[in-house]
Order: sequence, then C-alpha cells, then structure tokens
Amino acid sequence: MCFSHRTFAVSFFGFLLIAASARSAEAPLASQKLSQALKDEVSGEMAYRYTDSISRFDRVQASEGFHDAAVWIKGELEKMGYKDIALEGWPSDGTRRYYTFRSVIGWKAKSAELWMTSPERERLCSFEEVPLTLVKHSGSGHSEAELVDVGSGMGEAPYRGKDVKGKIVLATGPTSEVMREAVLQRGALGVLTYFSADTRPGYPNMIRYTALWPRWEDREKVGFAFNLSKNQGASLKRMLEEGKKVVLKANVETEFHQTRLEVLSAAFPGASEPEKEIMIIGHLCHPTPSANDNASGSGGMVEMARALKVLVNKGLMEAPKRTIRFVWVPEFNGTIPYIQAHLERTRNTLAVINCDMIGEDLHKTSGTLGIFNTPDSVPSFFNDVIANFAALTEALGLTSLNGSTHPFAWRSYPYSGGSDHVVFNDGALKVPSVMLNRGDTFHHTSLDTMDKVDPTELRRASVIALGSACYLAAAGEKEAVDMARLVARNGLGRFSADYYDSLAALDNAGDADSLLQAYRQVLNVISHSGKREIQAVLSTMAFVKDQAVKPEIVGLRGHFEEALLSYPKEANLIYKRRCAKLGVMPKPMAFTEDEKKYSRLVPVRAASFVCPLDIDYLVEKMGPDAVNELKLRDDAAYEALNFVDGKKSVHDIALAVSAEYGPTDIQQVHDFFRLLEKAGLVTFKKV
Repeated sequence: MCFSHRTFAVSFFGFLLIAASARSAEAPLASQKLSQALKDEVSGEMAYRYTDSISRFDRVQASEGFHDAAVWIKGELEKMGYKDIALEGWPSDGTRRYYTFRSVIGWKAKSAELWMTSPERERLCSFEEVPLTLVKHSGSGHSEAELVDVGSGMGEAPYRGKDVKGKIVLATGPTSEVMREAVLQRGALGVLTYFSADTRPGYPNMIRYTALWPRWEDREKVGFAFNLSKNQGASLKRMLEEGKKVVLKANVETEFHQTRLEVLSAAFPGASEPEKEIMIIGHLCHPTPSANDNASGSGGMVEMARALKVLVNKGLMEAPKRTIRFVWVPEFNGTIPYIQAHLERTRNTLAVINCDMIGEDLHKTSGTLGIFNTPDSVPSFFNDVIANFAALTEALGLTSLNGSTHPFAWRSYPYSGGSDHVVFNDGALKVPSVMLNRGDTFHHTSLDTMDKVDPTELRRASVIALGSACYLAAAGEKEAVDMARLVARNGLGRFSADYYDSLAALDNAGDADSLLQAYRQVLNVISHSGKREIQAVLSTMAFVKDQAVKPEIVGLRGHFEEALLSYPKEANLIYKRRCAKLGVMPKPMAFTEDEKKYSRLVPVRAASFVCPLDIDYLVEKMGPDAVNELKLRDDAAYEALNFVDGKKSVHDIALAVSAEYGPTDIQQVHDFFRLLEKAGLVTFKKV
C-alpha cells in the first residue's frame, strides 16, 4: 500500500487484519454443555450401521426399493419414540410437473443380461449380479445384433458414414444423449456406454451409474441400455478396430408405470415456537449400493434423530424452542412436490442443512468435507454458524471405534449446486441452505460401497449438522448477538478479500477502455460485497424478539459502511495511477445506452413460479432452438433469477451477477428474462 492513501485507512485496515485472522481463533458458539452432549452421544458406529442397512435397498427414485427403504427408516424412528412422522407421496409419471420440474416415470427392472456371442462367447452384464449394469429407465429388448462403435455418440459427427439402424452402439457419452441420437433418431436397438480411459483412471472395472429419465409418451420408444466397465468397453472397441464383427445378444425385461414420489419426514417439535423450523435434509435415492451417495447422508440423519431424542429424554439438553425436522427425499424429484405441498411450512424454516455424502473415508476417496455456502442472493448467518461448528468438531478430535484416526479435513466453499440445497436457496423461498458434501472418486459408480464409508467421518459430519441445528433451534437474543459478531468478524475479511482480489484486473488492463471496465467492476464488487455482508449480519434478527438488542446488531454494520466509503477512494487512486502508467486520461463513469434502457426495466416473477427453473420446462414451452440460443447458463442464470424481487432492474441484476461470477453481459441477462417472459414465468414493469 503506497503512502499517499495510507493515512485514512490505517485504523480501519488494522481492524481488518484482526478480523481476517485464522478461523482456528474463533470462539465456539456452542456452550460447553452442548459440546459435551454431542461428543458423548453422537455415534459413528450407529451411523455406520444405519448407512449399511440403507445401502442394501435398491433406491431408484419413485420405486419399490425407495419405498421399502423409507418404511425401514420410519420403523427405526418409531422405535426411538418419534410421533410426528409422515411418509407422504405425490403422483409421478414422467409428465406431471411440480412447479417447473417434471416428475419421474415409474420403472421396474425384472431381468437383464447381455452376452457377446461372436467372435467369442462371454456374458458381459447381469442385472442380478450387478444391478448397476442396467441403465435406469432402460427399455425392454430381446435381440441379437451387431455392435457399432460411435465414439462419444453425441451429435451428428460420430454417426457419419455409419449405419446403426437395427444395431447396438458402443459409446462414451452420457447414456441419455446417446439413446436420443442412436435409438430415437437413427433406429438403433440399444446402447452400451462406459467411461473413457482418461475418466477416473486407475479403476478399470468401475461401472458408472446412469439413467434415461424418459417422458411418459416416450416410454415405448426407448431402447435397452447397459453400463459397461472401462475394461469391457475398451476390449469391445479394440475388437472392432481390429476389424472383427462383434455380435451381442440382449435380453431385457423392464416395465414403465405410473408411481408416486415419496418423502419421509420426522419432526422433533419445538417447545415454544414450533411453527419455526430447522431442517436437516438428505436424499435417500440412488441404486444399490450407493453407500456414500447417499446412504451416508440418510444413515447419518437417522443417527442424528436418535441422538437428539436421547439427549433431550435424558435431560442432557433442553428441548429446543423451535422444531427440528428431518426429511428424506428423492433428490430434487421429491423435494419440489414436498415444498409445493408445504409451502408455508417451508417459508417458516430458518435454515436447511443438506447432508449429501457425509461419510467418506477421506484417504480412500480423495476428498475433504466441504461446506457449500448460500449464494450471494441469500446472505445469511448460516454460513459462519455451520463453519463454527465444523471448527468445534475439529477441536474435539472425534474418532470412532472402528473408524479412521486421520485428522479432520474440511473447508468452506462458495455456493455450488447439484443437490437439494439449491431448491431452498431459490429466490421465491430464500431459505438459507448449506450442503455438507465430499468429493469422491467413486461417486455414481459401482465402487461406491460400504468399504469406502468411515464411521469417524460419519460421526464428525453428524455432530456438525445436529449441533448447528440444535444451536439454532434454541437460539435467543444472546445467541443472535454472538452470531452477528461472528458474521461481522468473518464478513470483514471476506469483504476485504473480494475487494483486493478484484484489483488484479486493474493491474492487467492494457488500454484505457479495458482499464475503465476493470475499475467499474472493482466498484461493483465493493458495493455488492459490502451490502451482502451487512445483510448477513442483519439476518441474525430472525432470532431476536427483544427490541433492546437490535441496536447492538444494527451497529455492527458501521464497520462495513466505513469500508464502503474507504475502498472506493483507494480504488480511485489506484485507477488514476494505472492511467498515468498507461499515459491515458481517466475516463468519467457513464451508463451505456443498454444500461440506461435496462435500468428502467424490472422483471417480476410469477407468483406460481416457485423453486428453481427446470430447463426442460423451457424446452417444452419454447422448443430446443430457443433455449440453445441462451448465453446465460448454470449458476449465473440461477442467481439472476434469484435476484428477481420486483424491485431490482435488469441492470441491477446484471451488476449483482457480475460481482458474484465475473463481468456478465447485460444483454444476456435481459435475453434470459425475455425467454422466461415468453414461457409465462416472468413479467416486466417499467420504472
């Protein structure tokens, strides 16, 4: 920092140095009593036992196996003494939609085998031996046909010069896309897919988990599909490259039917504010074994429910003020109809912990426990609270009798999607939801087995989730102030990091225009980040009833307001210095014509449009061509929609997305909302 702008920042940035100190210096939020209770009662061995039992069920979404697993958990909860238990279901047929999400088709596999009959005889796949070899939602088929290698099997190019009609194709692409290209469009009988050699190397016998998700009207058109190991796929490919004629015989019996999406919930009712809830959710679905994904999350939740009941019954912990609810779902598919059926309950939920893959043996799966935070559109106390409980868990040094003894490796990450926390963070709900998750080499494969599950890690993750839930369910004014101070402490560090990281673009700019754009982005990041952290501090007000406490929490915003004044001054000095270095004059800040136009245009979300957007809904309404033209995608599109509140303009939303994910073209944001308008999901008002 150069001397010319050091003077006004010394006291403030000295404070920031303290605020940005290592997380290990944080004081735990949990009382000694709560910490000891969690340490004494939460069992990794019990969680492992529950996980093992769940992994034995073939838990395909909306299937008999899923139902049987849910009934088994329900029985365990009843033994524990839970009374408020519900196993609910909603129609599911591959056509019906809940909000914009299309329900899954019912599917049952009866038998399936795949044989090679030429140039040699070998059984390649058996559903009875390894259920994962049969692609979920595979159609039936009884045929003997020649095999054709189509590379990735995606798009037009792999099929040029190849006749696949009446044949079986071999491919490395996503099974559903290969099915569409080869069978539905070109008349192939079935598809075989496998991981390419460079995907998850070192596991030649690994078989991936894939599914087709057909619509009800397409159920008779779908061919059969198998998953092969990498060894099998490479061997068949080599035979074909050597000019051998490979003939396969498939016998597959499956059935499509209408079904129900079932969700199991169990509540420990709050003693004084039962209408306010803390939710712990995990998806119960996925085919057997799917041990870590997500028998571990589901089994860990059963153990959390058991431990909670014991701790309160024994008087080791007071009954929580607010309800703690455990919910087992088919991922996304069951969460959406559950929310639609319980919309008011969902909106009264103060926080959601998504337990998705919480039991991995870190040395075997090469992962760390990740705490995936809320997106910027949902600034919340929750990110710091759950990280605080992770630090507490690390300090407790928890292990399990038959578990590992390696150190606890965990880390907080920015928001990332992929599981049920996405649904609750949606802009029409804004229920802060974080995910506990581990990266896992064996995720969605036949090797996701119980030997990769670690009782120690199950215990640690269960303590984090249950501890956070118990703390929030009991929190009052004191805890609200403690949380607010914690958020301010860490938020000042995040704010500082966002700002200083954004300055790199100023250093790299090579001309006047790019320098101005970088400067504008710096100012945008300052504004967005500062406001985000202020709102996170103020979110602790959800636990405050005593008006006398509010000024103390509100007063914490002053530190951020100082930075909101000082950072732009410093950034301006840096901008001018870069201009001088390039030999250009500083340019004035001015709106472009598009920015002027779109600052007067405010998108408004339809009242009936709740939960995130399923892109398939737009395809159904507008056709694939319209959707393919969209440039705004993935998390940026998700957040753009989340920022829609009937007040922010298209320009405001573009700025927010740019601050979170990097410079974003305002025209792309506008085009995204225009498509939603055509689909009846958004309207515009002019201001």
